[in-house]
Order: sequence, then structure tokens, then C-alpha cells
Amino acid sequence: MKKLTLSFIVLFISLPAAAAFKDAGWGARPLGMGGAFTAVANDANGPLFNPAGIDQVTHKEATFMSSKLFTGLEGVEIGQNYFGYIHPLGRQLGTLGIVWSSLYAPGYYREDTGSISYGKYIESLSSSKINVSMGASMRYLRHEYSLDQYTSRDPVFANGYSAAAMTADFGALVALPKMGLSFAFASKCVNSPDVGLKTPDVVPNENVAAVAYYTNMLPYVKLPNFTIDADVVNRDNITDVRIGVETWLMNGKFAIRAGERPQEISMGLGYELGFKKSATVLVIDYAFGWPLQMEQTTGTHRMAVTVRFP
Repeated sequence: MKKLTLSFIVLFISLPAAAAFKDAGWGARPLGMGGAFTAVANDANGPLFNPAGIDQVTHKEATFMSSKLFTGLEGVEIGQNYFGYIHPLGRQLGTLGIVWSSLYAPGYYREDTGSISYGKYIESLSSSKINVSMGASMRYLRHEYSLDQYTSRDPVFANGYSAAAMTADFGALVALPKMGLSFAFASKCVNSPDVGLKTPDVVPNENVAAVAYYTNMLPYVKLPNFTIDADVVNRDNITDVRIGVETWLMNGKFAIRAGERPQEISMGLGYELGFKKSATVLVIDYAFGWPLQMEQTTGTHRMAVTVRFP
């Protein structure tokens, strides 16, 4: 069973659409929308999707996500943790973001990403009809294997069992507020860093073009506070499309989400709690993903808690 589990872990982290360094699989809200979040990116989940979007956040905000991937697979435990914090510096100075994320299989493998992001509103064009924001992130990537009797003599680990590299992301967001449209572009891992142990293991550059539409009330079906986002992702000469929707009901207190990406169909829920004696807001989000590339699993579950400070 131990050999079988190790083989599964190695297979999982080798999939281009699975590894943490190669996919923005973070945040209960974004993953409830199928990972289509590049042209939204307006909360503490934003830095790993599009650093340009974080300048839309007007209050200090922190979020923590924990997830369990592929529940129901016997002997296999893979989890994710994510922490993001957004700190607005003021309209003239921009916004800072700090992120730590981790993908881990206890006793076998671990990936960690730490990043610092900056987003800045540049200017309004055509009498405030077009708003332009730019952003960038510096990221530190590190992964390591836990050696045991099955792996300690493997020549792959002759030079060590961990590797790290630095990389950068860039993003842009153009919003047309009166039309409810936003267009975005993000380029991630622009230097294609090598995190190989004995042989090269390059994290490919990923480029994303996205468009989102927001309306206070979607015509005909009468869905309030409705958002739809579509991301076109190109990574390692492979292009895929991600689509997600979100609507906030009960006067903006209860969210329903759904989305699709090549490796997963997802849905999500969110609930916002306010406190009478404080302007602090607590948001609880849940996302369920049904993997399309794995069998004998009951899906992936993600829970997140977000705090918005006054």
C-alpha cells in the first residue's frame, strides 16, 4: 500500500493540471467558480490569479483556506492550505498582498509558495469610463520529498530531496464600470523556473486572458449581484477554458457558485456575517469539486474563512 500511495503522489504532482506550481487551484470562492477568477480577483484570493485585481479591495482582508483532495481514495491523503492578506495603502499608493500556500501529502511530498504582490490603479480613461490597473508578484517556490526505505536509495535524490526557485507574475485589468465588463491578462512564472532535483523540472510559463461581466440584476432570470468569468489559459502549449458564475442572494449575504475547468466540475456556497457592534465582516465559503481525471473518489472539498476589517 505504501508503494502504491507513493506512486499515486508522484503521478499526481506530475500532471500539468494538478501541481500547485502549475495551477491556480487555490481559494474556495475561485474554485467554486471553476478557477475562472482572473478578471475578478477582487479579494484576498486575488494575488495568485491576477495581482492587478487586488487594488479593487478597499479594506484590509485576510482569508484562510483548507482543503482535502480526492476524498475516498484508500490510503491517499493530499491536502492544501492557503493564506492571503490584502492591505490597501490608499488610492495613490496602491495595494499590497501577502500569500502563503501549500500542497502536501504527509510523509511523502510538500510544495510551498510564498509571495508578495502589489497592485495599482493607473488611471481612468475617457472621462472615467475605463479604469486600468497593473500588478506584479514575486514568488518563492519550494518543494521537498520525505525519504524512506523506498526512496532513499533512488538516484533521483542523489543531490538532495528539496529544491527552490524564485519567479514573478504580472497582471493587468481593464474595467468598464458602466457596462459591467472587465478584461484581464496575467502572465505567471514568467522566467519558467527550474525546480528539478537531479534533472530539470521546469515550471512552465502560464498566460491567461479573461473577461468578466457583472450586473446588479441579471435580466430575465432575475439573479442579483451576478458575475460570470471566462478564462482562457495557455500553459506548456496546451490551452484550456475555465468558466465560472456567482450570484449573491438575500441582499448580498448568501452566494451560490458553479464552474467548470478541464480537470474538474465545481460548485460553491458562501455566507457573509456582519457584526452590529463592529464593521468587521466574516465570510464563510465552501467549494466542492468533482474530478474528471480521477476515479473512485468522492471529490475535493475546500473550506475558507475570510475576515474583512474596518
